[in-house]
Amino acid sequence: MATIYHKTELGQQELVSRSGQVPPKARQLLIMVDGRRSFDDLTALMPGAAEVIRLLEQLKLITPEGAPRSADTPVVHGAYDKLPSSERLYQVKRAVLLVAREYLGEGWESRLSGRFDTLREGPELEALIEEWLTALRRSGHRGAADTGQRAVATILAS
Repeated sequence: MATIYHKTELGQQELVSRSGQVPPKARQLLIMVDGRRSFDDLTALMPGAAEVIRLLEQLKLITPEGAPRSADTPVVHGAYDKLPSSERLYQVKRAVLLVAREYLGEGWESRLSGRFDTLREGPELEALIEEWLTALRRSGHRGAADTGQRAVATILAS
């Protein structure tokens, strides 16, 4: 019998919140998971779906039918439980400052740079990232915010 997948509570939350932590292809597949489609059905709908299904399972956004449904700790905030390694933090800082300089100006770049230098905890980094994304969106640069958010999520997930 073919494996049927359903969304977990986290999967449902992700669809509503659009956290930006889930790559677009994975989000598309998450939308297609309906509790009726099998692994074979999903792989027929999207090239490379097998790897995406594994990612969605690892993120606890989907689970095979018959597995207990759970509401584990949200994936969205897991990246900010603690500060990343100094190398990853440098990569995040570089990505954020590049986008800030291009779309928000040198004042924002300088302000954010100073805040990066004083970070001590993961939630401080999360607040900084949220402030940056909000400033981009409010200034009409939603695309840059979405791209920047994905870049930061990729750095933190690697």
